Amino acid sequence: MKKPPGNFPTALLAAIANVMLIAWSMAALQAEDFTSKFTLSTTTPYLKEAVILKLDLIQTDQSKVILFKFSPKESEAYTFHRLNMKEEDAYHAAKVHYTYLIYPKRPGKISVTFDLIEMVTTDEKIAYSFSGDRDNVRGLNKTDIPITLPPLELQVKALPKETQIVGDFKMQYTIKKEHADAYEPIPFKITIKGNGYPPILKEIIPKSQTFTLFEETPVVNSFRSLKGTQNSVIYSFAFSSKKSFDTPEVTIKAFNPKSQKPYLLTIPPKHITITQPDRAALVDSIDSPKRMKSDWAWLGHLLGYFLVFIAGFITAKTLKWSRHTRSIPSSDP
Repeated sequence: MKKPPGNFPTALLAAIANVMLIAWSMAALQAEDFTSKFTLSTTTPYLKEAVILKLDLIQTDQSKVILFKFSPKESEAYTFHRLNMKEEDAYHAAKVHYTYLIYPKRPGKISVTFDLIEMVTTDEKIAYSFSGDRDNVRGLNKTDIPITLPPLELQVKALPKETQIVGDFKMQYTIKKEHADAYEPIPFKITIKGNGYPPILKEIIPKSQTFTLFEETPVVNSFRSLKGTQNSVIYSFAFSSKKSFDTPEVTIKAFNPKSQKPYLLTIPPKHITITQPDRAALVDSIDSPKRMKSDWAWLGHLLGYFLVFIAGFITAKTLKWSRHTRSIPSSDP
């Protein structure tokens, strides 16, 4: 029996409507499973200023077991570091608190986006996963539900021109000596300490034709907390020159987002006196070892031995010839 025309499209539309209704119901159900709350320390940070992000997830549907997996998404617009994750052991009433440190990497409007997965399971499945022994661990049977969280918008303010480091920093330096011999290495160390974005610079001391500069990889120690990032960066150098010179003045342009003021970190130039070696002292008055002389006596001895050998050889031949001559009988009658 043929179906009346027009029934197929109507059935298709009805099926689509049912799917949409089911999807809407699942979304509404997921929304009722838990609540989420974001907190930001600031929404208008400066470039490379620390932003503290907190997220509280609280389970509202206590008829099931819910677990969470959360993280900001990777982006070229910012970097992030997790400071803490605290879980409250309220069974069927999960409460999870995340804390992240975010550093914006470019000025202007940026969006911080997130990955959140709601993992739903039951008491029986959890009990089963823990029923195996240590050598036979069973996996947890659960349902993973991706959750879409609204992005957080940051309006990032630009830094003053030519700013090199961002934060509240101090700079110290040590130079081992101000007098040295020609080409002797002169160690020089710079330490930058303070709170802010890690002060890692590509070049601190400019190159010069008056000295040779040796550099080592900076030693970086950073500790992150709710106050931001506490840093200690050590730069190690060494100068070397054949004549006296002045170390270049070091000036680093910095900006403190807390006070919203720029400032300078400086190291004044230092005069390094190079002592030239005394050439007279470098030349010994006594040869040690003694200078090699042209001694040809060995050649005379060698020639003497050769002449004696030749004389002996000729003598032996002569005697042999004489004996041979006497032994031939005469042919006269």
